[in-house]
Amino acid sequence: MKLLCARVLALLLALVAAVFHGAHGRNPGLKAKVTEFGLTYGMKVFLSVLKDRAQQIQIPNQSGRADVVIGKVDYQFTNIKMTSFNIGGTSLPVVPREGLRLRANGVSASLNGNWHYSAKVAFIPIRDGGTLSLSIREVSLDVVIRLGKDPQDRPTISVGSCSAHIGDVSVTFHGGASWLYNLFKGAIENTIKKQLDSEICKSVSKAIDEDVEKSFAQIKVLEPVGKFADLDLGLEEAPSFLTNSMDLPLKGAVVPRDSRITVPVSPGPILEVPETSRMIYLYGSEYVGNAIAYIYHKAGQLRHVLKPKDIPKDLPFKLNTTYLAGLVPKVGELYPDMGVELVLNTSLPPHLSIRPGRATLTGYGNVHVYATPQDKPAVYLFSINVTMDLGAEVKLIGELLYGNVSMDPNKIKISTFGSTIGPVPSFGLDFGIRALCEATVPWINTFALDNRFEGMLTVWTSRDFCRQGAVPAIHYLAQGIPFRLKDVLFENAQVVMHQGFISIGTDLRYTGNF
Repeated sequence: MKLLCARVLALLLALVAAVFHGAHGRNPGLKAKVTEFGLTYGMKVFLSVLKDRAQQIQIPNQSGRADVVIGKVDYQFTNIKMTSFNIGGTSLPVVPREGLRLRANGVSASLNGNWHYSAKVAFIPIRDGGTLSLSIREVSLDVVIRLGKDPQDRPTISVGSCSAHIGDVSVTFHGGASWLYNLFKGAIENTIKKQLDSEICKSVSKAIDEDVEKSFAQIKVLEPVGKFADLDLGLEEAPSFLTNSMDLPLKGAVVPRDSRITVPVSPGPILEVPETSRMIYLYGSEYVGNAIAYIYHKAGQLRHVLKPKDIPKDLPFKLNTTYLAGLVPKVGELYPDMGVELVLNTSLPPHLSIRPGRATLTGYGNVHVYATPQDKPAVYLFSINVTMDLGAEVKLIGELLYGNVSMDPNKIKISTFGSTIGPVPSFGLDFGIRALCEATVPWINTFALDNRFEGMLTVWTSRDFCRQGAVPAIHYLAQGIPFRLKDVLFENAQVVMHQGFISIGTDLRYTGNF
């Protein structure tokens, strides 16, 4: 019976886990807001990418002829490479209804290369060469970055405008006759300055329009939730910009893969919450959990048959008529020494309710009890209707959402129906199930620390959920629900329950490369 209660709880908890799998006209199921802290951090990440990109700039070979006091000098500068690139002050103000404006000043860079020249002095040919060092200072950069959405509802990013200005370029030659190359030093500095003015904006545009946009193009719009539903994470419209934040209007719609299933629930409003201390805030409506629950209920996936062989040998409880007779004596009289099978299924879709400080999942299930004579068909005995409320407190630590389950046994409603063995004493079943469920809840919250329960996970969790690759529901709560983005770590997270939705505020740390 303890296993029965755990099994019922597991089916319900799988739906709690599904809520976190894993943001106008209609209310969205998910929303996301990037605060000023998040935009500033995003700028730092981008500047790091820009710095790497700048150091890859290849300055084209320079050649030309300079008229100096001794005559004409033909020169060549080759193999010019960026060796350092540094950025001084930066700002990232929001341009309302347009995007972000990146301003950087005090940018400096150093380059190295080779030089060669040839000239004739009094009809005497002169050739020389060596290396050169370029120092670039007081560079300013002004870039407008635009965000939108493509036909597949993914975010897009592009450069709206870009301007760069180089304050000073200084060339130092090494080797050769300094009296000669100093004659055309100024002309060379001006040539390189003009060349770099255009190359900097080309590099910025490439970093954004190609590298970052390529990363955006890989975003999955439909996130699978098992085999029977998808979560639409596409944009309802282009991101919007306020004075110091950016809103991402996600669709957040749950889409059944079976076109014959119509989800009768819709999202309620996700009210504006004045939270700004974290980099990003994610908001999830209780609609997401309820829609997933409805789809899996209609698809007949919230069902499981529990057989005697599924019970580990070291548990004192056994699925047989001898143990069941302790609660229903008639079973022992009519069907002594037989096995028992339990068919568990939801009678109605489970319902998730999120209120300030707490989430509650109400489950509606039936347990159909069968006796299994040896080498004969199973015999139906009776059915139990169970309604229970599970409370869950959620917290995010690192990349995992942890849950702590609670339950009031006095709110469990139990009734029997369909008996083929005469009246079933509901008092015995009622008392037994309440007591065992009350004892099971703290065990669920801590059991994963005990390795001996690891092998029992597939018994308690819907096998369809297991085949789909989802971690078992009880394991979700004790070990944590995976909650991650590629190349992003969550830090300093805070989970808050609101009226009808949950918010997850977190700082981010980017660990990947564009």
